[in-house]
Amino acid sequence: MQITFPSNTTETIDEIRGAIGRNVSFYVLANTEVCPNGCTLDPVTDTSTNSFCPVCSGNYYIYTYSGVSVSGHVFWNSSDLMQWPSAGFTFDGECRVQIKHTSTNLNMVDTCKYVVVDNKKMTIKSKAFRGVPNINRIILYLDQEERDDE
Repeated sequence: MQITFPSNTTETIDEIRGAIGRNVSFYVLANTEVCPNGCTLDPVTDTSTNSFCPVCSGNYYIYTYSGVSVSGHVFWNSSDLMQWPSAGFTFDGECRVQIKHTSTNLNMVDTCKYVVVDNKKMTIKSKAFRGVPNINRIILYLDQEERDDE
């Protein structure tokens, strides 16, 4: 038995994501500058020689991140994957986001510092690719950096 997929599978998935998706912001490096406070670079540690600098916090470089919004299908809590280690089970992951698979989106995912989903700062734990007959979406598994109740 042969399974036949419609020729517009990708377009249909994009329409569904557009109808039920929300904006997800990916924060990528936009600019790097040297500390204006007169710090010098330690070539061994690649940080500032003044570890107590109030401007760069001893990093020597000051990084600026810029948010890029992408429409994504967001799943919270109920999408947690149950893992079964020897001591019992644990839940792995806080949030799952599905976005369109493009080279631009893939590069953005690979280079982003953090992601903001529903005003919560998240880090990418892992990614997976889905689609038949061709890969057409990226699934991101995210962990929340800070919890509201902590």
